[in-house]
Amino acid sequence: MRTLIALLFAVSFATTAQASPAAGEKPIQHFKVAKVTSLKDARKIFVETTEEIKGKKKLNPAELHEIHVITYRLEKSVEYFAENLKGERKQLAKDIAVVVENIHINSENNRPEKTRKDLNHYFKLAEKFEAGFKHKHH
Repeated sequence: MRTLIALLFAVSFATTAQASPAAGEKPIQHFKVAKVTSLKDARKIFVETTEEIKGKKKLNPAELHEIHVITYRLEKSVEYFAENLKGERKQLAKDIAVVVENIHINSENNRPEKTRKDLNHYFKLAEKFEAGFKHKHH
């Protein structure tokens, strides 16, 4: 019962940074990033940001902050894919969006273990997604 009360309390105050993801935790919008308006730009941003994140190995507070900042741009490209692609590619983009959101929240809240787990999942999905760029010409 105590857990349920704590969970309901967390949901009621989900705007605080302490709420858990299960309780509907939302990221705080610290940066304004321009909306991505073309497949070419979305692809370029996706590849660049993925490479930037791959370079972060320590996941110390400084790197987690850098990852958090990078995810703002990454989210915009994934959002473009999720809105504009079709079929399996659209679904894969939606799956990636969920993982990127987790990376965003966990890096923002200085959770290296959870961030690493999310990053490993993201890199697998991103590799599959990027392979689709090589096979399809738009």
